[in-house]
Amino acid sequence: MKKNAFTLVELLGVIVILGIISVITVPLVQKTILENTEKAYEDQVTSFERAAKNYVASDIFNMSNCKNICTVSLKQLQQEGYLPSGDIINPKTDEKFNMENVVDITYHNEKFSYNYDTDQDKK
Repeated sequence: MKKNAFTLVELLGVIVILGIISVITVPLVQKTILENTEKAYEDQVTSFERAAKNYVASDIFNMSNCKNICTVSLKQLQQEGYLPSGDIINPKTDEKFNMENVVDITYHNEKFSYNYDTDQDKK
């Protein structure tokens, strides 16, 4: 008798092996995707802070008169050309950033510091 097909035991063995492989790889892939999404979000926030830094550098005289904390909105940074035009998408939520969100600019001891409060994105 010719044997041209797989037996039920062989097929079940392949299915079990594929199941074990998927149990191992799916969580790793999900973790990698989550880490890359978080990294993309952090990079986006860094670009907002860099845009604010360039904004200050272009108008350093007026900004040095700033007492304590000044703010600049993402919309203003975009209108002045420091951020790309169009919608800016939040990599975590796949929704548009609220362009009314602001970057805080603090002037202290003749130094500027920049902070984008990520809590703004949770509203």
